Amino acid sequence: KFIILTEKEIQLLELFIKNKKAISKYKILSVVWNYSSDADTHTVETHIYRLRKKINDNFSDNNFILNNKEGYYL
Repeated sequence: KFIILTEKEIQLLELFIKNKKAISKYKILSVVWNYSSDADTHTVETHIYRLRKKINDNFSDNNFILNNKEGYYL
């Protein structure tokens, strides 16, 4: 099986793979979208929602991207 990912979804996955601990929404915005750390947007949540849906729909994995109070992680 395979899925088609957008460029931003690939960048998100690369960021998660490179980091072994949770990554804050603001760090993700800064690294992937080059937004300032104080930007307030739902871009991260929207992209993570879509990526989780693609993974779950194709591989039945509900726990692909997890999150806690510190941020998102694999």
